[in-house]
Amino acid sequence: MLTLITGCSSIPIKGVVRDKPTGNPISSATVTIGDKTTATDAMGSYHLDISDTTAAMIVNAPGYYIFTKTIGEETIHDIDLVPRKGE
Repeated sequence: MLTLITGCSSIPIKGVVRDKPTGNPISSATVTIGDKTTATDAMGSYHLDISDTTAAMIVNAPGYYIFTKTIGEETIHDIDLVPRKGE
């Protein structure tokens, strides 16, 4: 007997968060997708396993504007954050 379980698969989402003007990686940026949260490493990289591709991604780092988008079907999301003026 074969039983299929749906809704339990996880999708790996990864990418790099960078400063838009310079292209430098941003460490310790917070990346949230649905109910999962992680911080970027020293190279600006992050990885999260999610189950809902319709969830919103929110990326936040001190001194930068908050970035949001819907995940969709892509598994690699490189993000360029825009610095706030005067910070």
